[in-house]
Amino acid sequence: MQSIDLNNKLDGKRRRLQKGMEYACKTAIVITGVLMLVFFTALGYRGIGAFSQTQITIDVYDIESSTKKTINGSLYNLVTDMNDRKTKKSLRGLVTPNAYSTIDITEPGSYTLVAHTDVDMYVKGVYNKLDNVQQSVVDHLIDQGKIYKTWNWDFWTNSDSRSPEIAGIWGAAVGTFYTIGLAILIAFPIGVGCATYMEEFPKRKGSGWKRYRDFMEININNLAAVPSIVYGLLGLAVLINFFGMPRSASIVGAMTLAVLVLPVIVISARTSLRTVPQSIRDASNGLGASRLQTTVYQVLPAAMPGIITGTIIGIARAIGESAPLLMIGMVAFILVAPDTIMDPATSLPVQIFLWADAPERGFAEKTSAAILVLLIILVTLNLFAIWLRKRFEIKWK
Repeated sequence: MQSIDLNNKLDGKRRRLQKGMEYACKTAIVITGVLMLVFFTALGYRGIGAFSQTQITIDVYDIESSTKKTINGSLYNLVTDMNDRKTKKSLRGLVTPNAYSTIDITEPGSYTLVAHTDVDMYVKGVYNKLDNVQQSVVDHLIDQGKIYKTWNWDFWTNSDSRSPEIAGIWGAAVGTFYTIGLAILIAFPIGVGCATYMEEFPKRKGSGWKRYRDFMEININNLAAVPSIVYGLLGLAVLINFFGMPRSASIVGAMTLAVLVLPVIVISARTSLRTVPQSIRDASNGLGASRLQTTVYQVLPAAMPGIITGTIIGIARAIGESAPLLMIGMVAFILVAPDTIMDPATSLPVQIFLWADAPERGFAEKTSAAILVLLIILVTLNLFAIWLRKRFEIKWK
């Protein structure tokens, strides 16, 4: 009887512990979901305004000697009862400073210009830094339908700018594409080759070979946990200072990020190779295939879904990295998207870092919007990795 009572007490204790763990896990999931919802809601609320742009339509009647004088004259005509210097300065502040170089006015008519960031923030209801003249003119033009919000194509097609109303992510997106694409081309074959060599080819006998393999495994596992900024220091010391490669170039960033994701690819590839049953290898060898032929034609194709999944996860990590790129100087002010991998470039995370550090309030919208774009890319990559694993996964019996 005593043993039965003791067993009942132990079972009751185990059930209570199990229930407690279930409640703890469910609570953690709920808290995580609420925090993620709050995060995305706040981020979307701050960044959604960057996807729209405020524009001004002006009527040009007189063509002056330059575009700047023509635009300024049309702005002065908006207020006819005051022509003092302060009023003219206020009127000139309604449009972006880049308006004079981005439009060519050759004949009278209506022309559309991008509004200054202060006008943009006023129209969106973010803040009001307009003076009395500017506010009265803006309100009047809004009533006339000459100041309006439209889709912000400049955010997608322009590169960085000192004027937040026309700054965009295109230059950073091209730099990210060059950097990540080249990093994949470097890291994927090396990582898969290293994993295949360590898993599939015969292990030599002797303590020296065992110590060599142990040394490789320990270092691969340690490299996967090294802080990313250490790789940036490595790229700065070796690629730039020793080999003299150009700072801010995509090729330097690609080689740095390739070393960063290499341990992830090696570990995921080794895990995938281990899941392939030994019977596949034995059957191939029994038919007369060499070890190399068995590995290339049987083992690697069977393990490739897991290898690609691990590679995509490594790529997702590399896309979100900014510390290594900051160390190698990819913080250049990029006005034009790079044409080659040797041109100065930046990446989307670094662009977010630069905008977040800018004093103008207009860049706060651009920062949140760029973060949303980056998060969408990362979520898409992870979902694609999950789909790929489910779609091509082989369930061995």
